[in-house]
Amino acid sequence: MTDGEHVTIREAARRYRVSDKKLQRAIRAQKLRARYPKPNRCEIAVSDLERFLSGHSSGQTMESLESRVAALEQRVADLEDLVQHLLSLPKASKPRRASPAKERTTGLLPSQFVSLLAFAQFHNVAQSKVLAHLDTGLLPVKRGEWTDTDGSVITVALDPAGKRAFHQIYHGVPPFFECSQCPH
Repeated sequence: MTDGEHVTIREAARRYRVSDKKLQRAIRAQKLRARYPKPNRCEIAVSDLERFLSGHSSGQTMESLESRVAALEQRVADLEDLVQHLLSLPKASKPRRASPAKERTTGLLPSQFVSLLAFAQFHNVAQSKVLAHLDTGLLPVKRGEWTDTDGSVITVALDPAGKRAFHQIYHGVPPFFECSQCPH
């Protein structure tokens, strides 16, 4: 090979068994000189290429590689020490989540509930209309078997969300009667 011989990046990578990406990076970083005889053709002088590649396989690169490996080994040792320290700490008890209180479905009617049928009657909404909407799922209700203060058995009740839904459905539809607590 002569001193003035130039090869393409692909040919250089094939001849010297290196990655063409490595050569391209070296050219971009200006660690390897290249010329562009045509807009889309890059050539490297063989002498520059051999000098570049010999510098990468020399002791300088090995020293930097050895120092990098030593630094990584130190980091691994530090991480192992940290893991051992964390494992030796007393275990903190995990905060327990309070399970949501189950609603009573028997006994006295809870104070936040109201009988669906009594609520409909109070607001002057037909019982048949309310039961039809109940069957279609429009009204969110609570089911159970509670006893009201007068001793009557209530199987379907409204909670605060159910009262709001009831108001939204029937408000403005005659003969709806709005009470002092509306909208619920």
